[in-house]
Amino acid sequence: MVSPLIIVIALLFIALSFNIPFARLKIPPIIGYIFTGIIISNIFSLDKHTIEIVAELGIVFLMFMIGLEFSPEKLKSMKKEVFGFGFAEMAIVSGIFGLVFYWFFNIDIRIALIIGSAIALSSTAIVLKLLNESREISKPYGRIALGILLFQDIAVIPILIAISIIVNKDADLTQLILKTLGGFAALGVFIYIYGKFIAPFVISHATKTKSDEIFMATVLLVVLVAAEIAHFFGLSYSLGAFLAGMILSETKYKYQIEADLVPFRDLLLGIFFVSVGLMVNINFVIHNIFSILLMTVAFMLSKAGIIYLMLKFFVKHNRIAIKTAFILSQIGEFAFVIFALLGKYNLVESDLLQKLVVVVVISMILTPFILRYIYKIADIFDKEVQNFEEFELKPAEVAGHIILIGYDKIGQRVARKLTRAGIPYVAIDKQIELVKQGLKNGDNVIFGNAANKRVLESLNVKDASAVIITTLNEEHTHLITENILAINPNLNVIVLTDDEIEKEFYKNHNVYVVDKSKELAEKLISLALRCELRKERG
Repeated sequence: MVSPLIIVIALLFIALSFNIPFARLKIPPIIGYIFTGIIISNIFSLDKHTIEIVAELGIVFLMFMIGLEFSPEKLKSMKKEVFGFGFAEMAIVSGIFGLVFYWFFNIDIRIALIIGSAIALSSTAIVLKLLNESREISKPYGRIALGILLFQDIAVIPILIAISIIVNKDADLTQLILKTLGGFAALGVFIYIYGKFIAPFVISHATKTKSDEIFMATVLLVVLVAAEIAHFFGLSYSLGAFLAGMILSETKYKYQIEADLVPFRDLLLGIFFVSVGLMVNINFVIHNIFSILLMTVAFMLSKAGIIYLMLKFFVKHNRIAIKTAFILSQIGEFAFVIFALLGKYNLVESDLLQKLVVVVVISMILTPFILRYIYKIADIFDKEVQNFEEFELKPAEVAGHIILIGYDKIGQRVARKLTRAGIPYVAIDKQIELVKQGLKNGDNVIFGNAANKRVLESLNVKDASAVIITTLNEEHTHLITENILAINPNLNVIVLTDDEIEKEFYKNHNVYVVDKSKELAEKLISLALRCELRKERG
């Protein structure tokens, strides 16, 4: 048995060997992780079950982060996408592929429909990660894709129930359905209470410690508890995490939670993609390469075609239907679970299942390239280039605003003057007591650590007219300024300092410096207004 440490070293070495050249070629790291899993699985003897458990955490945190972007009100507005398009996609794609397996592979119709349902599922982990990174999730096709993916995650549960009914002929169908519906109801009640009262209460106490480690550990605990409760009620971990994120999206901790969890989520998702590669047997692929590639192309094109035809009747614009269809053309990670159960109970021959597993992996590998060239793909099928997507659905983000970092006494005076002047702004502070005070005052202030680049990006630094930093900690101000300029080098930044060395640094970086004095607020406002006028003239 190989040492676990040796395996970890090998895994990191192979992952870097793939990802460094891939990054230079602008190939997504997802591909490198999958290839790492393929290489590792054919060299070492691994405890794949442990890796799968860790990998599932990646999906849990991804779904929690997606939930943070979707408040209950926003989800209500997506009823058509989730329950309309989502249900139609699962029903139609499952039915067509089920009949294909019934006729051409001579499989029992019940098993064939389950295989069809597995193929109807798309990859939540890959699609949502790519849409988030490319900021396409707010586009019309990204919104429809998200709605369908959410319904697919729910649909996994009845598919697993169907397998248990086939395996256990004595199972009571009515009892299973009632148990599932009861689980949904119980989870809904728990998540509402948990997300509305318990989690914010726990997080608020964590913020009072002013310890980043305690805050991070608390957030991780909140996510894992929500996921485990969902599992306790017989539902998926990811569904519980998504609902918890959705409830917490309405709290003042949203932006800081997002910033802290992104690196942790990406690390676990990397492990998930490695676990996908572990399922591939290279020798089997070599001996069946032509039939596997033929199945992959046939399944992906057929699935894209079916989704396109379905959406064409309901979506106003042809290009939205095309892009949604292609971005969902791959087969998702939950198919692995379904195929594993079918193999465990000998319901399908092993060679066919292994081919299907490899088809899923290849379809996942192709997905990043599909998204990268999604607009060119749409151009192939629709020659009319339309720009409606630029304005049909814009993210709810302010632009041309002033960002106020620090909500102490100086920051509060600046905020009041900005409000009186009618200038749009957003203030941020990492002291929860000041944030609460600002909300009581009616100021637009949120909780977060502005030294974190993710937090700055969430404040839409790229489109701001100016940033005012009122923090009096020289090191903290320096770090924030560096991060702001890394995101937007041309942004007007105004800082407070009386340190001669720091003044020299800011001068070299074209940062406005205000000496600490009684007229601070007035000076800061006048400078900010000048910056805004200069931007308008430019």
